[in-house]
Amino acid sequence: MPRYHHERERLFTQLFRGLQTVAPYVSTALIGILVLYALLWNAAKARRRSRRAGQGSHKEPPVPPALPVLGHWLALRARGRGAADPGDAHLRTLRRWAEAYGGAFTLLMPRAWLLPGGLGLGLGGGGGPAAGEVVVLSDPAAVHALLALGEDVAPKSAAHYRTLEQLLHSPPAPSLLTSTAAAQWRAARRSLLFAFSANELWEDFEVAKAKALSLASVVLGLGPGVVLDVDEAALRLSLDVAGLSKLGYDFRAVESSGQVMLLRLLGEVAEEWDARRRRLLPAWAAPWLLDSAAEANSKCRILQDFIEGELWEDIASRGPPPPDDITLAAQVVRLNHSLSRGAGAASRSPSGGDGLDRTLSELAAQLLLAHEPVGHSLAWALGCLARNRAAQDKLVAELKREGVYDAPHTALTRDMLHRLPYLDCVVREALRLYPAQPCPATVRQVNKDVVLGGWAVPAGAQVWVDVYSMHRSPALWREPDRFNPERWAAHVAQRADAAAAAAAAAAEAEAEAGAGGGAGGAKGGGKNKAKKSGGAGGGAGAGAGDYDGMNTVEPDPTDVAAIDPDADDGGAEAQAEERKERGAASASAASAAAAAATASSASSAGVGGASGEEAAPPPLCSPLALMPFGSGPRSCLGQQLAVAELKAALAVLLCFVSLEPTGDPADEPRPAAGLFLRPAGGLHLQVVHRPRGQAQQGRQR
Repeated sequence: MPRYHHERERLFTQLFRGLQTVAPYVSTALIGILVLYALLWNAAKARRRSRRAGQGSHKEPPVPPALPVLGHWLALRARGRGAADPGDAHLRTLRRWAEAYGGAFTLLMPRAWLLPGGLGLGLGGGGGPAAGEVVVLSDPAAVHALLALGEDVAPKSAAHYRTLEQLLHSPPAPSLLTSTAAAQWRAARRSLLFAFSANELWEDFEVAKAKALSLASVVLGLGPGVVLDVDEAALRLSLDVAGLSKLGYDFRAVESSGQVMLLRLLGEVAEEWDARRRRLLPAWAAPWLLDSAAEANSKCRILQDFIEGELWEDIASRGPPPPDDITLAAQVVRLNHSLSRGAGAASRSPSGGDGLDRTLSELAAQLLLAHEPVGHSLAWALGCLARNRAAQDKLVAELKREGVYDAPHTALTRDMLHRLPYLDCVVREALRLYPAQPCPATVRQVNKDVVLGGWAVPAGAQVWVDVYSMHRSPALWREPDRFNPERWAAHVAQRADAAAAAAAAAAEAEAEAGAGGGAGGAKGGGKNKAKKSGGAGGGAGAGAGDYDGMNTVEPDPTDVAAIDPDADDGGAEAQAEERKERGAASASAASAAAAAATASSASSAGVGGASGEEAAPPPLCSPLALMPFGSGPRSCLGQQLAVAELKAALAVLLCFVSLEPTGDPADEPRPAAGLFLRPAGGLHLQVVHRPRGQAQQGRQR
C-alpha cells in the first residue's frame, strides 16, 4: 500500500513539473489570442460604422451594448431563477431590446467569430462583410419582407439548422425543416403536403376528438380536485394524435399511467438543442468535457434507434401504400422510394446522406413538429383559461349554445367550427401570447445586401425572426401581456363573412359548371368541393390574398393532378402546377409584406404625430403581426391540423372539467425558450369536475 502511495505522489510531481514548464507558453498564447480578438473587435466596430455611413436613407439595425469578445452571449444565455424571477431572461432581454430599438437590432455572437470571416472582416469563407452578426427582427413589415425573399437571397441558415440535423439522425441528413437547398425542400414539401389536405383533416379532427375524450375520461378517473400537470397531459394527447392520424401508430400515451419514454426522449432532444445554442463549446468537443452533453448524445441515439428500428420498420412492413392512401406515413414511404431509386448520384443528396438517411431524418422531424408545438400550445391555452375565469365561462356558454357541451362526441365536428367564433378567438390569443417557436422562429442567411421594412441588412448576416417580441409589442397591441380573446372578435367575424362569401361563390361556380356539363365541369366541381370543405373547417382560405396568421400554408394540394411523386405521367403539368403554387405563396407573402409596411407607416405617423398632438393609442389587434406558423413558402406544413387539434381538445375538455390555478406561487407559469416555448417545470392546474346529467355520463362511458 505505501508503495502505491509513493508512486502516485511521484506521478503527480511529474505532472506538476510538466505544467510548470508549459504554463508560460499557454499563458502567452492566451494573452495573444485575447489581444488579437480585441483588435478584431475594434476593426469590426469601425467596419460597421463605415457601413452605416454609406447606407443613405436606410438605417442599419443598431447594436445593443455588448462585452468585448463575448459580445451578447452572457446576456442571451441567462435564465429566470424560480418564482422570484419568472420567465426566461433570454426572451425578456430580446423583448427589451426590440422595444428600445424599434423592432430591429444586431447581436454579436462569439462562436461565429471563431469561424473564417468572423467579426465581419471578410477573412475568407465567411459569406459577406457582416459574417458573425445576427440581425433580430420583430417589426412585422421587415419580417414579412424577409419571408417573401427567394432562396437565392435568403435561404435558411445551414449553420443554425445543422445542429438539429445532428440531433435527429446520425449521420446528419437534411429534412423539410432543416434543408437549405431549394430543390430538396420543395420536392419533399410537395409530397408531404398531401397528408394535410382538406379530406385528411376531416379524419384527423375525429382522431383528435376521440383522443381528447379519452384524456377527459382519464382525468375524471383521477377524482375531483386533483392537481394535474396539463403540459404533460397535453403532450401525451398530441403524441397520440400525431401517431394515429399521421403515422398509423398508436403510442397509447394518453391511456398509459406510467412514464412514456418517447415523450421524454423528444423533450430531451429539444433541451439539448437549446443547450448547444447557449454553449461556447462546439458540438464535437462538448461530450468530451461535459457529462450532460455526453448523456444527451446517448439519448439522441436511443431516439434515433427507436425511429429506425421500431417506427420506420412498422411503416415499411405495411408494404407499398395504395394510391388513395395519402397519410403522412404513406407519403414518407413514397418520398423514400423517390429519394432511394437509381444508383450513384441519383440516390445521393448534395449535402450528404442517402435516401434512407433523409427519410429517417424527415420522419424524426415530422414527429417532433407534430407533437411538441401542439402539446405546449394546448397547455398554454388551458393555463390562460384557468387564470381568466370569465373567458372560460364565456367559452363554455358558447359550447352549450351550439349543443357541443351536452354531446361533444357527436355534436362537435370540423364543419361546425365556424359556429364557435369565441373558441377561434381563444386559440388566436393563446398563440399570440405563447407562440410555439418564440425566437428564433426561423433563421435565414442573407446572401446580399437587402432592405427589409426600411432596415438595411448587410450580406453575410444571419437574420432571426423574433415572434415573441412581435406578439407582445406595446406598439402593436393594446395591453400586450393581457389575455383578451375579445380583441379578435372583429377580425374573426370579418374572416367568417369572407369565408361565407367565398363558399357562396364556389357553390355558384360549381352550379354553373354542372349546368355546362362535360368532363371539365365534373373535374372542376370536385376541386370546388374540396375548397369548400376546407373553408368550412374554420375559415381556411377565406379572403384570397388577405393575410391570416392562422392560415399561411399553400392552397389545398388535392388540386394537383398527381398524388404519387414518383409518377412520370403529366410531368409538365405537375411542374407548371408547382410553379403556380410557388408563385401564389410568394405573391401572398409579398402582399402581406406590403400591407405590413403600410400599417407600420401609419402606426408610426400616428404615434409620432405633429408637435403638441397627443400620441394615438396602439391598436387593440394587429392581425398582420400574428405569426404563430410563419409565412411565405416555408410556413408550417401542419398548421391547419394544429389549429383543429387545439380547438377539438379545448372544446372537449371544457365540457367535462373546469380549470383553476392551484394558488401555489411555485405553480405560476414560467416560459422557457428553447426549440419550442414550454412551461419550465410543467404547468400545474387544479381540475374540478363539471356537473353533468346521468344521460350525458352514460353516453361518455
